[in-house]
Amino acid sequence: MDKKYLHLELDRLHHLLVLHWQDFVPSEAYREGLLEGLQVSRRENVVNWVMDTKHMKVIRQPDQDWTVTTWFPQFQLLGVKRLGIVVSNDIFNQMAISSMVAALRSKMSSEVEYFQELEAALRWAQEGESGISTLFTVQ
Repeated sequence: MDKKYLHLELDRLHHLLVLHWQDFVPSEAYREGLLEGLQVSRRENVVNWVMDTKHMKVIRQPDQDWTVTTWFPQFQLLGVKRLGIVVSNDIFNQMAISSMVAALRSKMSSEVEYFQELEAALRWAQEGESGISTLFTVQ
């Protein structure tokens, strides 16, 4: 996967995966990134996610459709308790994410919250877990 578009961080103590998205992400990198997030979550027993889309651009419609129909059912199987979304500066990304969450809201078992800043999203995602955060890059 092209690390130019996505940087993954794992906080094992809080069972938290943070996905830092950047720029306009081509379909292949977008899908690979979300699938890699699933793999890391399964391997590390992750139950909290933060999607940092602050610097991400629009998500193409076919990728939105794929997220809803293909990726989301796999995400549901993880049993994620909390999904924090750091809102993008890009209005088109905001609209895409809002549309996907609205389409999935009735099927979601995760608690979903939107944040303007990463630090607030991290604090919220870590609330239910004890200990000191130790984020590290996923290789």
